[in-house]
Amino acid sequence: MLIVQYQVKIIEPTDLWYLQNNINKETNKYYHPTKDIPFAQQVEIRLENSGVIIQKGSLHRCIGKLNYCIYKTDNRLKDMWVALRTEIDYNAPVYQGTGMVYLEPRQKGYFLHYTYIDLSEREQWEFDDGVFQFCSNNVVIGAKRLKFRQIAGSNDGKWRLVIKALPGQISRVVAGTTTPARVIELSRGEILIADYDMVKGYTSGIEEDYRKLGHFGKGGGEGFVWMYSGEGKLLVTENDGIGLD
Repeated sequence: MLIVQYQVKIIEPTDLWYLQNNINKETNKYYHPTKDIPFAQQVEIRLENSGVIIQKGSLHRCIGKLNYCIYKTDNRLKDMWVALRTEIDYNAPVYQGTGMVYLEPRQKGYFLHYTYIDLSEREQWEFDDGVFQFCSNNVVIGAKRLKFRQIAGSNDGKWRLVIKALPGQISRVVAGTTTPARVIELSRGEILIADYDMVKGYTSGIEEDYRKLGHFGKGGGEGFVWMYSGEGKLLVTENDGIGLD
């Protein structure tokens, strides 16, 4: 079992910065009425004889007894690629061994909310563009082409990232969203309808559609909506657009 251990840290200015800007650190640490106090968010990933696959271009630094390589597929994955009609065009960085991997800091205003998802070998997830941040290296990565209506209803391009755990193993994927996210389960016979793109990922048992409610102006005023049915798990951002993040 190769489970990625990580923590999200908030990096604040030095004491010298507060002094130079004439700001009382104790009373104005998080807010000042006239000056913008800079903060940064950084993810630290701890490896202990394990490995992590990160998003391309997201490395800040790493230290330890680590080996670097590029994620590649092999022949045992052929059946999965054929079934999904995917293109194998991912060359994500892989770091293996024991040590620390630090991702690029994010400045205030661009912070993400991180959600980890543990994958069993029976689960296969697909994620919207930009949601995937990193995962353990015991996974299969692919790309799934979207239908025309799915492309029209989102800004995710033509492809979605698909991730599946290797047989007999449990993997961990960490997703990043601009608002808090959580995993919910949809049972057979249930349906989820949303007037915005609240679902950022789901398992292979879920069917996604983007369509108009009703016909000839009898749609109840909702227009086009996202609809999810089937049986499986979904990664949802219920507060998206509410302004509570």
